[in-house]
Amino acid sequence: MSTVITSCTRGAQELPERPTAVEGTGRAGDLVIARVVRVGAYPRVENVHGRDVRIRVGDEVVGVLGDRHSTTSIYGGLPEDGLAVGAGTPADLLAVGGVVGIAASSPSSLGTATALELTGLAAGPDGRVLSLRRRAAAEAPATPVVFVGGTAAEVGKTTFAAALVHHLAARYGVRVGVTKLAGTGRLRDLLTLADAGAHCAADFVDAGLATTYGHTADTVVGAARHLAARLTGEGAEIVVAELGGDLWGAGIPDILRDPGLVAAARALVLVPSDTMASLGADTWLTRNGITVPPVHGVPHRNVMAARERVGRGMGVELVDPHDEGDLDRLVTGLLLPALPARAVPAGTR
Repeated sequence: MSTVITSCTRGAQELPERPTAVEGTGRAGDLVIARVVRVGAYPRVENVHGRDVRIRVGDEVVGVLGDRHSTTSIYGGLPEDGLAVGAGTPADLLAVGGVVGIAASSPSSLGTATALELTGLAAGPDGRVLSLRRRAAAEAPATPVVFVGGTAAEVGKTTFAAALVHHLAARYGVRVGVTKLAGTGRLRDLLTLADAGAHCAADFVDAGLATTYGHTADTVVGAARHLAARLTGEGAEIVVAELGGDLWGAGIPDILRDPGLVAAARALVLVPSDTMASLGADTWLTRNGITVPPVHGVPHRNVMAARERVGRGMGVELVDPHDEGDLDRLVTGLLLPALPARAVPAGTR
């Protein structure tokens, strides 16, 4: 039997080498020890180093209780009054990053969730249950922010954000802070953004949330403000912030309507699943009173056809993250006033 400490536990206080299992009522953010009883939708979990590790029946997993309301993957969570946790309590693996709860629905393409049997809540040497540490909300961010959101999961948000980070760091010499402010916790996306040339990186798991589903607006917005302030304190001159999943869920509307975050925002890059979704996202922003200037990205389709259709149907230009000229147009059109003067190439400002 092997034990895997999952990546979502990294927002907790230091884990002992062998946490103790105790009984009690578990709530979102509490760490749990579980045994794999059936491998299903997720045959691997992501460890604290960001590596996907294969799991087998009988293996032990240390994860975090939480909710996940994905439209493309598993939907599930916790009872309103918490989950009674004891030896043998059934549960499910809701996400590769180690989110644990009760699965309610799963796409047929994935199959049923990987089934777990809880050993107990994870406790330290003093017997107290280990939990993710919530970080205090900060004042409105002083550093400019670029949001990158999409109309669904797996449409290319991280790809676009990483390309923008690299462009800002390599061409403009800007110290870029990267973050993921909403969605389901996983280290992979944050590492991808950091590897693109970021100066510093942190996400909502570092702020004490395994996911941003099932939380109040104050909690999600507070985590987002904390992360922007943290990256500013670490030297970021601009923050590129990915918003996981689609714009409707995970507390994203609250983030995009918060006055402090809106004041810091320079653009909201919209990455659509297709050209019709571009129109849908634009309409959604208007109906929800979101005023952050939108920038439309190219979907994972033929670029020429996408430009033609969206240009004709909406009268806007698409930004291709693989085109240096497009990225320069985005920077000079919306971000240039926010960049430090010493970082801007001669003749650009």
